[in-house]
Amino acid sequence: MKSKILIVDDDKEIRNLISVYLENEGLKTQKAEDAMEALQLL
Repeated sequence: MKSKILIVDDDKEIRNLISVYLENEGLKTQKAEDAMEALQLL
């Protein structure tokens, strides 16, 4: 089972950059723009 990482950052480019890096390392990612969106994903 792949580990999942929740990336929370208000900068879309940073979120995407981190996501690409982690996915290349074999992890699944979810992205949120702010804390409220992150809480909805949990």
